[in-house]
Amino acid sequence: MNTSPEQDNAAFFETKIRPLLVAHCLACHGPQRQQNDLRLDSRDALLKGGTNGPALLPGDPDKSLLIQCVRYTGTIKMPPAGRLKDEEIADLAAWVKRGAVWPPAAAVAPGSVPKKPFWSFLPVKRPSLPRVKNRAWVKTPVDAFILAKLEAKGMRPAPRADRWTLLRRVTYDLTGLPPTPEEIDAFVKDTKPTAFASVVDRLLASSAYGERWGRHWLDVVRYADTAGETADYPVPDAYRYRNYVIDSFNADKPYNVFLQEQIAGDILARSGPRTQYAERIIATGYLAISRRFGFDPQNYQHLTIDDTLDTLGKSVLGLSIGCARCHDHKFDPISSRDYYGLYGIFDSTRYAFSGAEETKRQKDLVPMIPAPEADALMKPFLAKQVPKPPPIEKAYAVTEGTAHNAHILKRGDPHDPGDEAPRRFPAALGGQPLPPGTTGSGRLQLARWLTDPANPLTARVVV
Repeated sequence: MNTSPEQDNAAFFETKIRPLLVAHCLACHGPQRQQNDLRLDSRDALLKGGTNGPALLPGDPDKSLLIQCVRYTGTIKMPPAGRLKDEEIADLAAWVKRGAVWPPAAAVAPGSVPKKPFWSFLPVKRPSLPRVKNRAWVKTPVDAFILAKLEAKGMRPAPRADRWTLLRRVTYDLTGLPPTPEEIDAFVKDTKPTAFASVVDRLLASSAYGERWGRHWLDVVRYADTAGETADYPVPDAYRYRNYVIDSFNADKPYNVFLQEQIAGDILARSGPRTQYAERIIATGYLAISRRFGFDPQNYQHLTIDDTLDTLGKSVLGLSIGCARCHDHKFDPISSRDYYGLYGIFDSTRYAFSGAEETKRQKDLVPMIPAPEADALMKPFLAKQVPKPPPIEKAYAVTEGTAHNAHILKRGDPHDPGDEAPRRFPAALGGQPLPPGTTGSGRLQLARWLTDPANPLTARVVV
């Protein structure tokens, strides 16, 4: 995708320069402390400088005091703990030579993150197709980009595959299985122009397609049949979520629906068709399979939520938001306030407990039928003591808990809470708070926000 010089400069600052300033400079030259009256948390502060004069001369790295200090060429050598890496110094010099661009609202003070500096947060645009010499080879717009890169390197595309090789490739790709001798023979003999399209349709209709491609998603979301704690205790009901993923791929379920059901399926089930109730409950296994720590789920719940947020960030947004549990992220534009804004959403959620090696007993599994039906089944038993409950199938899933905001945990320590962090979305992606009057956890609003067409990051990540 083509980007403007402004977007390139903003991305360079956020990925190369901002992390350097946070990691090596702000402890002594930030909002809390200004050694030699110098702050390095804004462009204006750099231009103003400190007792030794301006730290920056945009466009001229050699005459910029900042660059002289990090190069260790003058009497002042910074940072004092040791010289930066050569590539880091080169990045700083390149930034100054570019004009020391500092994107709006991108002050480096703790808790401050830019609204939308990264190219991946910007709206998707259709780029113009590159010019190529061998136009006859181009069958789709993507081909033009592939061929342009090949031609720029003086290379040519490989010859067209023979029919046997083509069938083998597409069969392995879509099902993970080799084609049978009968399938090979039929395709080689089929000379119709639609022969290959028919093969693709047949493979997509195969149950093996969902098993093959559902496995990719299950790997990303760290699926396992065990709880992931020290004893790796078995979770007998986890398989339902595995089957949900496979069935969703085989049903060609839209990606936005797929995500919404996994994050808020129990909420969607309340107002959806009865035939989809169990499926949507099971879908929240995406959250329920978060790792458990220790035999006491209450005392270790913060680690389970940490695993939830880490997985959500990586699988849906392509961001390692878990780092912001203890401090503002040094690379991705996620602050601790962002982290605990999301944390509160899942701390307002009740997770099924798998049981553990010591306690054995499962807890808070979710009935796969609506509450009124479950209550009706239980009613004949509200007056008797019976050894076994009614046969109500339950899923290893989540449901709504008590809605509340979380507090920022200083250094990630659950025993050292700080300021309250209202439930909201990350500031770099809008920072919208939950709508006024929201009574639930906020998972439904989160699911809708993640899949909103105005949020380009989710689509980019899955592509």
